[in-house]
Amino acid sequence: MLLDQSIIAGIGNIYADEICFACAMSPLKRVDTLNIDDCKLLIDNIQAILSKAIIAGGTTIRSYTSSLGITGRFQLSLNVHTRKDQLCYRCNKVIIKTKISGRGTYYCPNCQKE
Repeated sequence: MLLDQSIIAGIGNIYADEICFACAMSPLKRVDTLNIDDCKLLIDNIQAILSKAIIAGGTTIRSYTSSLGITGRFQLSLNVHTRKDQLCYRCNKVIIKTKISGRGTYYCPNCQKE
């Protein structure tokens, strides 16, 4: 749902992974199982993560540089994205990568239970 631009625009793989981690919510969780508190938690973390990313100039994973010559610095704050087989900062368990709807998704199966 977070990647469906017809529902909410501007969230890509990186931010979806980080939002789910911040919510301690599995990216495998079905949207139709979310309750009102889950939705409020998602909204709060969407706003927080995107605000932090904007302040940091975005996320530069490969070689993106803005027209002003600025590279993003949010990648220095990533908790799960691109951290496959590394230890989770929160629980010290291994972060995994899976595919959901054909897209790579990183998460901690211990912290982000379904």
